[in-house]
Amino acid sequence: MTVDVERGVVYVPTGSAAFDFYGADRVGDDLFADSLIALNAETGERIWHFQGVRHDLWDRDFPAPPVLLTVDREGKKVAAVAQTTKQGFVFLFDRTNGKPLFPIECRNYPPGDVPGEVAAPQQCLPTKPVPFARQLLTENLLSDRTPEVHEWALQKFRSFRSEGQFVPFSVRKDTVIFPGFDGGAEWGGAAADPDTGILYVNANDLAWTGALAENTPSENADSTSKALYTSQCAACHGENMAGSPPAIPSLVGIMNRKSAAEITATIRSGKGRMPGFSNLSDDQISALLPYLTNPGARQNGAKENGAGEHGVRENDRQEPVKPPEAQAAAMKYHFTGYRKFLDPDGYPAVAPPWGTLSAINLNTGDYVWKIPLGEYPELAAQGQKNTGTENYGGPLVTAGGLLFIGATNFDKKFRAFDKTTGALLWETTLPFAGNATPVTYAVNGKQFVVIAAGGGKDLKSKSGGVYVAFALKK
Repeated sequence: MTVDVERGVVYVPTGSAAFDFYGADRVGDDLFADSLIALNAETGERIWHFQGVRHDLWDRDFPAPPVLLTVDREGKKVAAVAQTTKQGFVFLFDRTNGKPLFPIECRNYPPGDVPGEVAAPQQCLPTKPVPFARQLLTENLLSDRTPEVHEWALQKFRSFRSEGQFVPFSVRKDTVIFPGFDGGAEWGGAAADPDTGILYVNANDLAWTGALAENTPSENADSTSKALYTSQCAACHGENMAGSPPAIPSLVGIMNRKSAAEITATIRSGKGRMPGFSNLSDDQISALLPYLTNPGARQNGAKENGAGEHGVRENDRQEPVKPPEAQAAAMKYHFTGYRKFLDPDGYPAVAPPWGTLSAINLNTGDYVWKIPLGEYPELAAQGQKNTGTENYGGPLVTAGGLLFIGATNFDKKFRAFDKTTGALLWETTLPFAGNATPVTYAVNGKQFVVIAAGGGKDLKSKSGGVYVAFALKK
């Protein structure tokens, strides 16, 4: 959230409605999900709102706090609020009344073909600025890192649906989400120069895929461990438990890495990006453990027999375990899991840039500059530089004309750019990737910049947790 202290208004970007990908249980636009809401900070009274995605089926919630800035309109200064999106758009509003400062165009999108699902017939997007991430994956945007990789990507791509934004998922056929579930813009947020009205935003430009699958009768039976896994875990870790490492770890073979007690503690309290599941009872967790830890149980329909040390035996329970009502197995379809479109070597299967940094003049809606952000060190050593990479953590812009950003997953760099031109002025390598937004402060007239460096998103590198501070020299 972002607070306008002078006006006493708090601007709240909201998440998507659950269940993220199959919405037959929530007919309509699901107003106030995926919305920017202006509230009176004293009373909580709603002043205005704008819904960015209606009946969200793609996990396209607003990912980051909005940015307050002042822009020029017809010779007048207008107090504005800018909201970035996972799709790669910037919405700009008059922060006092919610009036769009660039035109917003609503158009019809195709309905879905999944029984029970009624997609919103219209979605609305700004006509300016143009998106800072690519919107439609086509064959000419596939990776040509090597001829073999290109041919692999081409064959894989031809098995997908790729029709741009707001295409409802199909059953068992993967639909391309581009940019992927992690943006476009993501939680690191954007930065604005109050003197110029220029917005700086870093973005991911990778493709992901997703699909729905019909629940089988055994999955719809309340007494099975599989029903619990499907309703509570599969959306992130996938039907096959493979996850999407490193952000979403694989659960395959987890019994070789964690004890039952450790798994239970993680389910209860969460870890990293995973929230705790306080909605699950002791019996429900006991019923889920055999499915997570016993491959035989999964192959046999996840029947809860002989759970042994991992769970509760059949004869220890008098009543069947019921999944939580909110995501009960009465749902006819489930999400098959988040999947990045990566080539066999683990690099994005789309052509670079895979990550970018943009400067957008919000007085005009035009781009000042746009550059790739980040490298894979091993590819750079082979001459494939400036590919850009996935990046998490936002930029910091200073009155002295600098833009600082870490964010990049693989090169562990912390960089300073000329905010006017985008020219690289300085860089250093952090002990771990700086997946965070830096801050600046002064002590006795001396200015410092500090960033949290923890890594964790590159499986080839160690993770840790340090703060690294730098002094600015005049």
